[in-house]
Amino acid sequence: MPRIHLYTSLQLPESGPVLLEQAPSHHLLRVLRARSRQHFTLFNGDGCDYHAELRGSDKGRALVSIRSHAPRPTASPLAITLLLALTRGERLEWALQKAVELGVQRIQPVQCQHSVAVIAEERKVRRTERWQEIIIAACEQSSSTTLPELCPPLPLLQALPGVQGDGLVLETQATDRLQDIPPPHRTLTILSGPEGGLHPDEIAAAREAGFRPIRMGPRILRAETAAIAAVAGAQSLWGDL
Repeated sequence: MPRIHLYTSLQLPESGPVLLEQAPSHHLLRVLRARSRQHFTLFNGDGCDYHAELRGSDKGRALVSIRSHAPRPTASPLAITLLLALTRGERLEWALQKAVELGVQRIQPVQCQHSVAVIAEERKVRRTERWQEIIIAACEQSSSTTLPELCPPLPLLQALPGVQGDGLVLETQATDRLQDIPPPHRTLTILSGPEGGLHPDEIAAAREAGFRPIRMGPRILRAETAAIAAVAGAQSLWGDL
């Protein structure tokens, strides 16, 4: 069987039996078709691996035994918040997945003036649930032991006041590149615009909030590519890549 690294929202004991909730049970028993005595790893976001063994099932829920646990920090020393502009469905989902794999610790979806995608109020809960599923799957795939924080979508101008630490805004007309700026102080917020770019008023607001404009090279990148390229560059320069 392939390596199994499975997320659970439960508080896990250091050892002993655990009855997993419905979602990880379904994934373990129905999707992965794990068999009795199969060994795998659980994580719940506390920075530890919980080595477990499948012992059986009860009404569709997996009964497992925690054999041991050990800390395994996977969080980057650079705490990155990504202000990710809403884009069309698959593009946004791809960006979420890659941001998690690269170690972003907080994701704030933002509605911008030029955003093509607009989420109706009645669909926000379902879309947020879908994004959370993508984040969990990306953590499982990348063997992370921590879970990034996903914030409810906000208009960009409402999200800016909550920014802490150093901020960068991706702007095609900027002169500085990532390697031209001083290292951030442990926390960094990256603002990436939508398909149509950020409106001049939004760029002005970001600058007023302390964001420094940077350019991602001489080529124009797609919205989702620019966001992930900026995260990868920051992690390479100041994080753990």
